[in-house]
Amino acid sequence: FGNELQFIVRDSLYSQVVASVLAVIEGVLKQFLTILRKRESGYTRELALLVSTQAVISWVIPRAAAHLDRIFGRTVSDIHNLEQRLEAFPLSLQDVFCQKHSVAISKMTFDFVTADFVIDSTVTDAMQPSPQMEQLLGQLGVVARDLDQWPSLSKRSILSSLIDCLFVQMIDHRNWENNGSKRMFSHYGVHQLVLDIHFLLRVCGSLVSKSTNNMANRVCEKALRSYFAANANKGREMMNKSWYDARVLTTMHRLGFSFPDFGNGFEHRSQQSFDTGARESPEPS
Repeated sequence: FGNELQFIVRDSLYSQVVASVLAVIEGVLKQFLTILRKRESGYTRELALLVSTQAVISWVIPRAAAHLDRIFGRTVSDIHNLEQRLEAFPLSLQDVFCQKHSVAISKMTFDFVTADFVIDSTVTDAMQPSPQMEQLLGQLGVVARDLDQWPSLSKRSILSSLIDCLFVQMIDHRNWENNGSKRMFSHYGVHQLVLDIHFLLRVCGSLVSKSTNNMANRVCEKALRSYFAANANKGREMMNKSWYDARVLTTMHRLGFSFPDFGNGFEHRSQQSFDTGARESPEPS
């Protein structure tokens, strides 16, 4: 397209040519966004769209701008400015991808929206993170291995954003009410939720942003406040951080070789690697 322009371009057509090139590039990117927002656009296709968007911004636009500069013998500022104006567009599409797939992952695994936290059971030292939370982390591992096939995409950034989006769902006030009634937690249920979140943050380690960690604390605090508000006089023992740490480490040792290390294959981690790679998790107050 760029090579063919030199045969039809005249200075009198400058405005029309620039406007046409801008329309083509912006139209392609808008189409990418439309496809990504479709519910059934396809996981692999969406990753390809993220890569294609990067290519348009970092490769197509600079070359189109340089080509038009040569043709017209001057700087075509509108095209050069387009690269700066759209610099953040790939990240915007990545955010759409992560928001969409965090919902899909949670519905398949740890669905906070529909989870039952009023289970009548006893908190013991044999308690472990829920199978649903293990499945959620397993799905994040699948995503990580898929991203290894797309080296131009930032695996760390996408995984971190997915985890962040999971907590955005959890903290949403709409998920703490049901037909006007506040969400309830049993003694066992509130410990299960805090343990699951403690486990998630510990395994994900440096992928957990400061914002995500703050949201995780807010979720735990909201659940604990809800429990105490409904059980102020029962005086049942609440477990401390050491108890949660012990349950998490027991589970990590149990999973051993079978636990996905977010795209780096399956490896057995030592006690030391658990401790050095961990991030502080919410502690019940």
